[in-house]
Amino acid sequence: MLKTETKSEHKIDQSGKSLMTMVNAALAIEKLRVAAEVRQSHLAKHGKCDPETDELHRYLKEVEDYVDERVAYLVESRPAYDWFSRVKGVGGENIGKVLAAIDIHKAPTISSLWMFAGLAPDADGRSMRKVKGEKARYNSQLRSMCWRLAVWLKRARGKFCYYYLQEKEKYTQRFLSQGYQILPAPKGKWVCLNCGQSWGRMRDITPCCGNPSVERRVIKEPPGVIWRGHLDMMALRKMIKLFLACLWLVWREAEGLPVRSPYPAEKQGHTKVISPWEMVDSWAITFACYFRDKKREALPGAVPLLGEP
Repeated sequence: MLKTETKSEHKIDQSGKSLMTMVNAALAIEKLRVAAEVRQSHLAKHGKCDPETDELHRYLKEVEDYVDERVAYLVESRPAYDWFSRVKGVGGENIGKVLAAIDIHKAPTISSLWMFAGLAPDADGRSMRKVKGEKARYNSQLRSMCWRLAVWLKRARGKFCYYYLQEKEKYTQRFLSQGYQILPAPKGKWVCLNCGQSWGRMRDITPCCGNPSVERRVIKEPPGVIWRGHLDMMALRKMIKLFLACLWLVWREAEGLPVRSPYPAEKQGHTKVISPWEMVDSWAITFACYFRDKKREALPGAVPLLGEP
């Protein structure tokens, strides 16, 4: 016998589809808006302007603002809203673009969600990457949105930022104890093979010698050296993985789906497990409720929510 879908289940499913539709629209509009801004900047360098491009950019910005507002509104109906709305640095637009790409029913474990987001280690222990001629094993859009969210969590200086700083210090002490030198990464990804002059960006390349041969060079870390940027990204990656783990646990519990302990606690005997509710920022609760209600009042057909979630 087929399971009869209840009204509440249908409503949640439709809300998820609407969120995905609006997020896809937001990403498409963002690309067009950025393209218009790039054209404006190129024209400005030559002392020119294009009224049509300026008008297009103005309309795209208005539409983008509208779509972002709708994304923030639709995010409020997601099951884990009561948790991530209390995390400092989580905005409606950024979290909406993360949630829209995830089907929590298809992620039975935290590791499966990490793999879908491209944050799980590959077979050789390195980060997952695309291979020419093969289908990517992760959602590249979700991966990009997770990194964007990670930057905002870091800038917000909330509990996730504090966790990031702790992990960065651990990585620093570990590499120093192993005899590594922590140095800034050298600038200049584009190099002239004849004269050796380098540039940070392709658009910065200028005539350098009589017979220039410019190529992009992948600069690798010398033995015994780790770059500060690499160290920073390692800690940032660990922070966003913790956020996804907390999101997975709260979301699965809200949906009434089975959950299990993280792999380190279940298989490796770790006793300390970070609870999602340990990572919320208490001061953000009142502000999240206030601005949520204000936005709902401003949107057509929205009913204000009273009290805290």
